[in-house]
Amino acid sequence: MSDHLDRQTKIATTALAGVWFSTVALGLALVFAAYFIFLSITDPLQLGREMAEHLELEIGSLQLTTASALLASLIWLTTDFMAAAMMLLIRQLFVGIREGSGIFTQKTAIRLRRIGWVLVLIAPVSMIVDGIARAILRYWADPTAITLGFGAQDGDIYAIILGLMLVALGHIMVDAAHLAEENKAFV
Repeated sequence: MSDHLDRQTKIATTALAGVWFSTVALGLALVFAAYFIFLSITDPLQLGREMAEHLELEIGSLQLTTASALLASLIWLTTDFMAAAMMLLIRQLFVGIREGSGIFTQKTAIRLRRIGWVLVLIAPVSMIVDGIARAILRYWADPTAITLGFGAQDGDIYAIILGLMLVALGHIMVDAAHLAEENKAFV
């Protein structure tokens, strides 16, 4: 009996840590987004320099207006908004587990699958967003030098694989939830 309580305590402790870490990550994502939007409004030239540096672009003078800086920020932050949505889903998953609804439930399985699909989608969206951001910044720097390119990094491939693993695990957990319900009915 004490082994069961010990497992429940470990699950609750892990879920509590998950709630805290996902809340911090969500807060950081929102602060990051607010910083980019604030920079778009207050110092569009600095935003252009930061984006060009992050994208490793050799752009001499990029004169962004407030409107173009806001557009660039919204494009750039697309992936971050998706990551914030995923952090919110992860937080909901941990809150549900911590509240004692259980691990092998339909809700947990559905939340896990949603997290997996968002993670799968973040990678291609990130590749597209980077390509569009590079093209727009190059175009704004020199309208005759527009190029469009997409590239994948190994982290993108890992995200897709981990996302698909979470989706598969969510499907397995649906079956586990059905078995748990059937076992309760027999007891």
